[in-house]
Amino acid sequence: MRVTWLSTRTSTAALLPVLLTAACVTTPSVDLNGFGRAATGLQTDVGATFTEANRLARSVEVDRFVRSGTIGLTERRFPPAVPVDVAARWRTALGDLARYGNLLATLTGSGRGGMQTDAFRQLGTQLNSGSTDAGFDPGISAGFAALAGALVDLKAQSSARDILRRTDPDVRRLLVAMADAVGNSDAEGLRGTVASNWTAALSAYQRTYAVAATEKSDSRQRQIVADYLAGVDKRDAQLAAIAGLRSSLLGLADAHTAAAAGSRRPFDEVLKDVNDRVTRTEATYRAMEKAGERR
Repeated sequence: MRVTWLSTRTSTAALLPVLLTAACVTTPSVDLNGFGRAATGLQTDVGATFTEANRLARSVEVDRFVRSGTIGLTERRFPPAVPVDVAARWRTALGDLARYGNLLATLTGSGRGGMQTDAFRQLGTQLNSGSTDAGFDPGISAGFAALAGALVDLKAQSSARDILRRTDPDVRRLLVAMADAVGNSDAEGLRGTVASNWTAALSAYQRTYAVAATEKSDSRQRQIVADYLAGVDKRDAQLAAIAGLRSSLLGLADAHTAAAAGSRRPFDEVLKDVNDRVTRTEATYRAMEKAGERR
């Protein structure tokens, strides 16, 4: 099954030329460093999640194609769950948020800097130049547009706290929209697509078991049941990993809001959560891949 649930923005311009020049960087604030690193970690997480969703979708489509008896073999018979262009837009979106976070890290908690404010404005201008075609998810597209406007409108010499408070509603809106696109439950978004594909994938075991049971093939029945239950475990692990991606997006939104309210080191916990979860997700998918090779 192919997903139709999300999309974001096209690539922005090249990296900001004033981002980390010796003339404009102040001592990084340990309180603000984590946002950019967490967004970069989520890029890795999204890449692994989309790859596995597409792997599952392809196996389902192969089974469907073979059973259909169709003779013509073409690539379009096997659409991915997450099209290449959509995956690229998600990577770009998280890259844009990482650049925003990297700019935050050039500010001190109370320091001011006109060059840094200019860099935020430049990023806002780049985001504004992105496409807003109708194919984009409305919530994500609107979130980027609002964040771009907030950055462009920043006053000269804004402090870190000023910037956080000004941008927080829009950063939060964007991250929540991305979390919603991942899916609030296993019936929505990417989670819904993956759950539906697993239902189709597991039905293959049910069909083969019915044949084995009719033939009273005890050993074959036992093997099919074992494979079926292993599939159920993999389904649950994959859906849990995708639900975790949603939780991390919401956690990053909460951390940004906490920073805007003046909390100290608000990104440390969410950064640790993202890093730990990326490690767990990659381990889960490696285990699933090895299990598939043994079958």
